[in-house]
Amino acid sequence: MKKLLVVSVGFAICLLTACSPQTLQTIGSTKYYVKIVDDGEKYKESGYSRYKYNMTGFDENGELKRLSFTAENQVEKESYLKVYYKKDEVITYEEVDADNVPKKAQELLERKGTKSSL
Repeated sequence: MKKLLVVSVGFAICLLTACSPQTLQTIGSTKYYVKIVDDGEKYKESGYSRYKYNMTGFDENGELKRLSFTAENQVEKESYLKVYYKKDEVITYEEVDADNVPKKAQELLERKGTKSSL
């Protein structure tokens, strides 16, 4: 009976984790919003092209954070990203519609811009 309970609980946890819209790596991270305003800095790593972006992001309360991240592909100019930041680094990011950027963050992005001199 105990084995069945342990297996059932384990299965339920795995199922909930697999069905979660939030990946495990983003749990506990802070979300910042950025607007891509340049082409990024292209560089080579292990024979592959990558793009580095240095910018200022804002959380939903308007708190500023200087962020740096790299991408495999060039991110389209004027696009908005939700950036997940944890333990002093960008964990991942996803493109979002301007309508999904919190109002305070969007106002600051438009007013102050996002280019940063990291």
